[in-house]
Amino acid sequence: MRLLPEPAVAQILRELTPTQCHGFLDTLCEALKNVSSQSESSGQERLIHQPLRSTIVTKEQNLSLFMPVSNTVTTGIKIVTASQSNGIIGVINIFSPEGKLQGLLSAAEITAFRTALAIMSLFLRCATIPKEHILIFGSGRQAEWHARLALLLAPDQIKKITFINRGRRRMAELEKDVIADLRSSHPNVTFSTLVKEDTPDYEEMLRTELASCDVIFSCTPATEPNFPSTYLQPFKPRFISLIGSYKPHMREVDTDTLLSGGGKIYVDSKEACLEESGELILAEVKEDQLVEIGELFGGIGKEEPIEVPEGCNVVFKCVGMGIMDLVVGNKLLEVGRERAIGIEVDGF
Repeated sequence: MRLLPEPAVAQILRELTPTQCHGFLDTLCEALKNVSSQSESSGQERLIHQPLRSTIVTKEQNLSLFMPVSNTVTTGIKIVTASQSNGIIGVINIFSPEGKLQGLLSAAEITAFRTALAIMSLFLRCATIPKEHILIFGSGRQAEWHARLALLLAPDQIKKITFINRGRRRMAELEKDVIADLRSSHPNVTFSTLVKEDTPDYEEMLRTELASCDVIFSCTPATEPNFPSTYLQPFKPRFISLIGSYKPHMREVDTDTLLSGGGKIYVDSKEACLEESGELILAEVKEDQLVEIGELFGGIGKEEPIEVPEGCNVVFKCVGMGIMDLVVGNKLLEVGRERAIGIEVDGF
Protein backbone atom coordinates (compact mmCIF):
# COMPACT_ATOMS: atom_id res chain seq x y z
CA MET A 1 0.00 0.00 0.00
CA ARG A 2 1.40 3.39 -1.01
CA LEU A 3 0.94 6.67 0.83
CA LEU A 4 0.96 9.86 -1.23
CA PRO A 5 0.84 12.85 1.15
CA GLU A 6 0.28 16.36 -0.16
CA PRO A 7 3.94 17.11 -1.08
CA ALA A 8 4.20 13.85 -3.04
CA VAL A 9 0.96 14.49 -4.95
CA ALA A 10 2.07 18.05 -5.72
CA GLN A 11 5.47 16.87 -6.93
CA ILE A 12 3.99 14.33 -9.34
CA LEU A 13 1.42 16.72 -10.77
CA ARG A 14 3.79 19.68 -11.16
CA GLU A 15 6.36 17.54 -12.97
CA LEU A 16 3.93 16.09 -15.53
CA THR A 17 5.00 16.40 -19.14
CA PRO A 18 2.38 17.22 -21.78
CA THR A 19 2.44 13.56 -22.89
CA GLN A 20 1.91 12.31 -19.34
CA CYS A 21 -0.86 14.83 -18.78
CA HIS A 22 -2.62 13.67 -21.94
CA GLY A 23 -2.47 10.18 -20.46
CA PHE A 24 -4.34 11.42 -17.39
CA LEU A 25 -6.77 13.22 -19.68
CA ASP A 26 -7.46 10.10 -21.76
CA THR A 27 -8.09 8.06 -18.61
CA LEU A 28 -10.52 10.67 -17.28
CA CYS A 29 -12.39 10.98 -20.58
CA GLU A 30 -12.77 7.21 -20.82
CA ALA A 31 -14.27 7.12 -17.32
CA LEU A 32 -16.71 9.92 -18.20
CA LYS A 33 -17.73 8.06 -21.37
CA ASN A 34 -18.43 4.95 -19.31
CA VAL A 35 -20.56 6.87 -16.81
CA SER A 36 -22.71 8.41 -19.56
CA SER A 37 -23.08 5.20 -21.58
CA GLN A 38 -24.15 3.33 -18.46
CA SER A 39 -26.85 5.88 -17.62
CA GLU A 40 -28.24 5.58 -21.15
CA SER A 41 -28.39 1.75 -21.16
CA SER A 42 -30.76 0.64 -18.43
CA GLY A 43 -30.33 -3.04 -19.31
CA GLN A 44 -26.53 -2.92 -19.17
CA GLU A 45 -24.77 -4.48 -16.21
CA ARG A 46 -23.79 -1.71 -13.82
CA LEU A 47 -20.02 -1.28 -13.66
CA ILE A 48 -19.77 2.18 -12.12
CA HIS A 49 -21.35 2.88 -8.76
CA GLN A 50 -21.52 6.40 -7.32
CA PRO A 51 -23.90 6.48 -4.32
CA LEU A 52 -25.00 9.84 -2.95
CA ARG A 53 -22.50 11.33 -0.53
CA SER A 54 -23.18 11.14 3.20
CA THR A 55 -22.48 13.91 5.69
CA ILE A 56 -21.80 14.14 9.41
CA VAL A 57 -21.82 17.37 11.42
CA THR A 58 -20.38 17.12 14.93
CA LYS A 59 -21.38 19.26 17.89
CA GLU A 60 -18.20 21.33 17.23
CA GLN A 61 -19.63 21.99 13.73
CA ASN A 62 -16.97 19.98 11.95
CA LEU A 63 -18.52 18.82 8.66
CA SER A 64 -17.37 15.54 7.12
CA LEU A 65 -18.38 14.33 3.65
CA PHE A 66 -18.12 10.67 2.63
CA MET A 67 -18.08 10.04 -1.13
CA PRO A 68 -17.87 6.36 -2.19
CA VAL A 69 -17.32 5.18 -5.76
CA SER A 70 -16.45 2.01 -7.65
CA ASN A 71 -15.71 1.18 -11.28
CA THR A 72 -15.80 -2.54 -10.41
CA VAL A 73 -12.04 -3.02 -10.88
CA THR A 74 -11.27 -0.47 -8.14
CA THR A 75 -13.23 0.95 -5.24
CA GLY A 76 -12.58 4.19 -3.42
CA ILE A 77 -13.93 6.68 -0.95
CA LYS A 78 -13.00 10.32 -0.51
CA ILE A 79 -13.46 11.71 2.98
CA VAL A 80 -13.32 15.48 3.35
CA THR A 81 -13.68 17.39 6.61
CA ALA A 82 -14.25 21.13 6.88
CA SER A 83 -13.50 22.73 10.24
CA GLN A 84 -13.16 26.26 11.57
CA SER A 85 -9.68 25.56 12.91
CA ASN A 86 -8.04 23.70 10.00
CA GLY A 87 -10.09 24.55 6.92
CA ILE A 88 -10.65 21.68 4.48
CA ILE A 89 -8.68 18.46 4.83
CA GLY A 90 -9.34 15.31 2.83
CA VAL A 91 -8.03 11.89 1.90
CA ILE A 92 -8.79 9.43 -0.90
CA ASN A 93 -8.76 5.72 0.00
CA ILE A 94 -8.36 3.28 -2.90
CA PHE A 95 -9.08 -0.45 -2.56
CA SER A 96 -8.83 -3.56 -4.70
CA PRO A 97 -12.16 -5.26 -5.61
CA GLU A 98 -11.57 -7.65 -2.72
CA GLY A 99 -11.11 -4.82 -0.24
CA LYS A 100 -7.32 -4.64 0.05
CA LEU A 101 -6.17 -1.08 0.71
CA GLN A 102 -3.93 -0.06 -2.21
CA GLY A 103 -3.33 3.59 -1.52
CA LEU A 104 -4.02 6.64 0.62
CA LEU A 105 -3.72 10.01 -1.12
CA SER A 106 -4.11 13.55 0.15
CA ALA A 107 -7.23 14.87 -1.59
CA ALA A 108 -6.98 18.67 -1.87
CA GLU A 109 -4.49 18.88 -4.75
CA ILE A 110 -6.11 15.97 -6.58
CA THR A 111 -9.57 17.53 -6.38
CA ALA A 112 -8.34 20.78 -7.91
CA PHE A 113 -6.33 18.97 -10.59
CA ARG A 114 -9.06 16.54 -11.69
CA THR A 115 -11.69 19.30 -11.89
CA ALA A 116 -9.44 21.49 -14.03
CA LEU A 117 -8.54 18.44 -16.14
CA ALA A 118 -12.23 17.80 -16.80
CA ILE A 119 -12.54 21.40 -18.01
CA MET A 120 -9.53 20.90 -20.30
CA SER A 121 -11.23 17.90 -21.93
CA LEU A 122 -13.75 20.25 -23.55
CA PHE A 123 -11.53 23.35 -23.71
CA LEU A 124 -9.06 21.58 -26.02
CA ARG A 125 -11.89 20.45 -28.33
CA CYS A 126 -12.98 24.03 -29.06
CA ALA A 127 -10.69 24.45 -32.04
CA THR A 128 -12.56 27.40 -33.53
CA ILE A 129 -12.42 29.49 -30.34
CA PRO A 130 -9.16 31.43 -29.85
CA LYS A 131 -7.31 30.91 -26.57
CA GLU A 132 -5.03 33.94 -26.58
CA HIS A 133 -6.51 35.78 -23.58
CA ILE A 134 -7.75 33.78 -20.59
CA LEU A 135 -9.56 35.23 -17.57
CA ILE A 136 -9.56 33.21 -14.36
CA PHE A 137 -11.93 34.19 -11.56
CA GLY A 138 -10.59 32.97 -8.23
CA SER A 139 -7.33 32.69 -6.33
CA GLY A 140 -7.30 29.16 -4.91
CA ARG A 141 -5.98 25.82 -6.11
CA GLN A 142 -8.68 25.50 -8.74
CA ALA A 143 -7.60 28.78 -10.31
CA GLU A 144 -3.97 27.66 -10.17
CA TRP A 145 -4.63 24.32 -11.88
CA HIS A 146 -6.80 25.83 -14.60
CA ALA A 147 -3.84 28.06 -15.47
CA ARG A 148 -1.21 25.32 -15.17
CA LEU A 149 -3.10 22.82 -17.31
CA ALA A 150 -4.08 25.32 -19.99
CA LEU A 151 -0.42 26.34 -20.32
CA LEU A 152 0.75 22.72 -20.32
CA LEU A 153 -1.77 21.47 -22.88
CA ALA A 154 -2.15 24.52 -25.16
CA PRO A 155 1.16 26.38 -24.68
CA ASP A 156 1.45 27.90 -28.15
CA GLN A 157 -2.03 29.42 -28.15
CA ILE A 158 -2.00 31.44 -24.92
CA LYS A 159 -0.59 34.97 -24.80
CA LYS A 160 -2.17 36.45 -21.67
CA ILE A 161 -3.74 35.19 -18.45
CA THR A 162 -5.55 37.56 -16.06
CA PHE A 163 -6.45 36.44 -12.54
CA ILE A 164 -9.43 38.24 -10.98
CA ASN A 165 -10.40 38.07 -7.31
CA ARG A 166 -12.52 39.99 -4.82
CA GLY A 167 -10.01 40.03 -1.96
CA ARG A 168 -6.48 41.40 -2.05
CA ARG A 169 -4.85 39.09 0.52
CA ARG A 170 -5.63 35.86 -1.34
CA MET A 171 -4.47 37.39 -4.61
CA ALA A 172 -1.19 38.44 -3.00
CA GLU A 173 -0.68 34.83 -1.86
CA LEU A 174 -1.40 33.56 -5.38
CA GLU A 175 1.00 36.12 -6.82
CA LYS A 176 3.78 34.98 -4.51
CA ASP A 177 3.19 31.22 -4.60
CA VAL A 178 1.94 30.59 -8.15
CA ILE A 179 2.00 33.51 -10.58
CA ALA A 180 5.71 34.22 -9.97
CA ASP A 181 6.48 30.61 -10.87
CA LEU A 182 4.31 30.77 -14.00
CA ARG A 183 6.02 33.97 -15.12
CA SER A 184 9.39 32.29 -14.79
CA SER A 185 8.40 29.13 -16.66
CA HIS A 186 6.35 30.90 -19.36
CA PRO A 187 8.25 34.11 -20.22
CA ASN A 188 6.30 34.65 -23.44
CA VAL A 189 2.94 34.82 -21.62
CA THR A 190 1.73 38.00 -19.92
CA PHE A 191 0.27 37.49 -16.43
CA SER A 192 -1.80 40.19 -14.76
CA THR A 193 -4.16 40.52 -11.79
CA LEU A 194 -7.29 42.49 -10.99
CA VAL A 195 -8.66 42.82 -7.45
CA LYS A 196 -12.05 44.25 -6.54
CA GLU A 197 -11.02 45.32 -3.05
CA ASP A 198 -9.70 48.91 -2.94
CA THR A 199 -9.81 49.33 -6.74
CA PRO A 200 -12.00 52.39 -7.49
CA ASP A 201 -12.28 51.71 -11.23
CA TYR A 202 -12.67 47.94 -10.83
CA GLU A 203 -15.90 47.69 -12.85
CA GLU A 204 -14.47 49.60 -15.77
CA MET A 205 -11.31 47.49 -15.75
CA LEU A 206 -13.36 44.30 -15.43
CA ARG A 207 -15.52 45.27 -18.40
CA THR A 208 -12.39 45.90 -20.49
CA GLU A 209 -10.88 42.52 -19.56
CA LEU A 210 -14.10 40.64 -20.28
CA ALA A 211 -14.69 42.36 -23.60
CA SER A 212 -11.25 41.34 -24.86
CA CYS A 213 -11.00 37.81 -23.45
CA ASP A 214 -11.45 34.54 -25.33
CA VAL A 215 -11.79 32.20 -22.35
CA ILE A 216 -13.35 32.49 -18.89
CA PHE A 217 -12.50 29.95 -16.19
CA SER A 218 -14.72 30.75 -13.19
CA CYS A 219 -13.54 29.13 -9.94
CA THR A 220 -15.33 31.01 -7.16
CA PRO A 221 -17.97 30.05 -4.55
CA ALA A 222 -19.92 33.16 -5.52
CA THR A 223 -23.52 33.76 -4.46
CA GLU A 224 -23.95 36.59 -6.97
CA PRO A 225 -22.71 36.67 -10.59
CA ASN A 226 -19.12 37.77 -10.99
CA PHE A 227 -20.10 39.99 -13.92
CA PRO A 228 -23.21 40.93 -15.94
CA SER A 229 -23.67 39.47 -19.41
CA THR A 230 -23.50 42.97 -20.90
CA TYR A 231 -19.76 43.01 -20.14
CA LEU A 232 -19.31 40.35 -22.82
CA GLN A 233 -20.41 42.74 -25.56
CA PRO A 234 -19.64 43.18 -28.37
CA PHE A 235 -20.15 39.45 -28.87
CA LYS A 236 -17.45 37.06 -29.91
CA PRO A 237 -17.42 33.29 -29.28
CA ARG A 238 -15.88 32.37 -25.94
CA PHE A 239 -15.26 29.27 -23.85
CA ILE A 240 -16.86 29.71 -20.41
CA SER A 241 -16.45 27.14 -17.63
CA LEU A 242 -18.06 27.23 -14.18
CA ILE A 243 -16.81 25.04 -11.34
CA GLY A 244 -17.14 27.19 -8.22
CA SER A 245 -20.86 27.05 -7.37
CA TYR A 246 -21.97 23.75 -5.85
CA LYS A 247 -25.10 24.67 -3.88
CA PRO A 248 -28.51 25.97 -5.04
CA HIS A 249 -27.92 29.47 -3.62
CA MET A 250 -24.60 29.92 -5.45
CA ARG A 251 -24.19 31.64 -8.83
CA GLU A 252 -21.06 32.57 -10.77
CA VAL A 253 -22.82 33.97 -13.84
CA ASP A 254 -26.25 35.37 -14.70
CA THR A 255 -28.88 33.52 -16.72
CA ASP A 256 -28.09 35.30 -20.00
CA THR A 257 -24.45 34.20 -19.79
CA LEU A 258 -25.44 30.67 -18.78
CA LEU A 259 -27.71 30.33 -21.82
CA SER A 260 -25.32 32.00 -24.26
CA GLY A 261 -24.38 28.64 -25.75
CA GLY A 262 -27.54 28.67 -27.85
CA GLY A 263 -29.49 27.10 -25.00
CA LYS A 264 -27.00 24.19 -24.82
CA ILE A 265 -24.99 23.70 -21.62
CA TYR A 266 -22.26 21.09 -21.34
CA VAL A 267 -22.09 19.32 -17.96
CA ASP A 268 -20.19 16.50 -16.30
CA SER A 269 -23.37 15.07 -14.76
CA LYS A 270 -26.92 16.07 -15.67
CA GLU A 271 -28.35 14.77 -12.42
CA ALA A 272 -25.79 16.43 -10.15
CA CYS A 273 -25.81 19.77 -11.97
CA LEU A 274 -29.60 20.03 -11.96
CA GLU A 275 -29.59 19.34 -8.22
CA GLU A 276 -26.59 21.40 -7.10
CA SER A 277 -25.92 24.24 -9.56
CA GLY A 278 -27.55 27.50 -8.52
CA GLU A 279 -27.19 28.95 -12.02
CA LEU A 280 -29.14 26.09 -13.59
CA ILE A 281 -31.79 26.03 -10.87
CA LEU A 282 -32.48 29.77 -11.07
CA ALA A 283 -32.63 29.63 -14.89
CA GLU A 284 -35.07 26.70 -14.66
CA VAL A 285 -32.89 24.70 -17.05
CA LYS A 286 -34.37 21.40 -18.22
CA GLU A 287 -32.50 18.15 -18.74
CA ASP A 288 -32.88 18.27 -22.52
CA GLN A 289 -30.80 21.48 -22.57
CA LEU A 290 -27.82 19.65 -21.08
CA VAL A 291 -25.14 17.62 -22.84
CA GLU A 292 -22.95 15.35 -20.73
CA ILE A 293 -19.35 15.53 -21.93
CA GLY A 294 -19.05 11.76 -21.48
CA GLU A 295 -21.92 11.29 -23.91
CA LEU A 296 -20.33 13.80 -26.28
CA PHE A 297 -16.93 12.07 -26.19
CA GLY A 298 -18.55 8.71 -26.81
CA GLY A 299 -19.92 9.96 -30.12
CA ILE A 300 -16.86 11.69 -31.61
CA GLY A 301 -13.23 10.80 -32.23
CA LYS A 302 -10.54 11.25 -29.61
CA GLU A 303 -9.22 14.52 -31.05
CA GLU A 304 -12.26 15.57 -33.05
CA PRO A 305 -13.26 19.19 -32.36
CA ILE A 306 -16.76 20.11 -31.28
CA GLU A 307 -18.96 22.26 -33.45
CA VAL A 308 -19.61 25.77 -32.12
CA PRO A 309 -22.74 27.31 -33.70
CA GLU A 310 -22.37 30.82 -35.05
CA GLY A 311 -23.27 33.47 -32.49
CA CYS A 312 -22.83 31.09 -29.54
CA ASN A 313 -20.42 30.57 -26.67
CA VAL A 314 -19.42 27.19 -25.26
CA VAL A 315 -20.64 26.96 -21.65
CA PHE A 316 -19.49 24.10 -19.41
CA LYS A 317 -20.76 23.54 -15.86
CA CYS A 318 -18.83 20.99 -13.80
CA VAL A 319 -19.62 19.97 -10.20
CA GLY A 320 -17.29 16.96 -10.02
CA MET A 321 -17.88 13.23 -9.56
CA GLY A 322 -16.29 10.54 -7.42
CA ILE A 323 -15.20 8.58 -10.48
CA MET A 324 -12.84 11.47 -11.31
CA ASP A 325 -11.08 11.09 -7.95
CA LEU A 326 -10.87 7.33 -8.36
CA VAL A 327 -9.29 7.16 -11.81
CA VAL A 328 -6.94 10.10 -11.26
CA GLY A 329 -5.96 8.75 -7.85
CA ASN A 330 -5.23 5.33 -9.34
CA LYS A 331 -3.03 6.86 -12.01
CA LEU A 332 -1.15 8.87 -9.39
CA LEU A 333 -0.47 5.67 -7.45
CA GLU A 334 0.98 4.12 -10.63
CA VAL A 335 3.30 7.08 -11.17
CA GLY A 336 4.26 7.11 -7.49
CA ARG A 337 5.30 3.46 -7.64
CA GLU A 338 7.19 3.93 -10.94
CA ARG A 339 9.12 6.95 -9.65
CA ALA A 340 9.44 5.81 -6.03
CA ILE A 341 7.56 8.87 -4.80
CA GLY A 342 5.60 8.54 -1.58
CA ILE A 343 5.85 5.86 1.10
CA GLU A 344 5.29 2.13 0.67
CA VAL A 345 3.69 0.50 3.70
CA ASP A 346 3.37 -3.27 4.19
CA GLY A 347 0.77 -5.11 6.21
CA PHE A 348 -2.49 -3.76 4.73
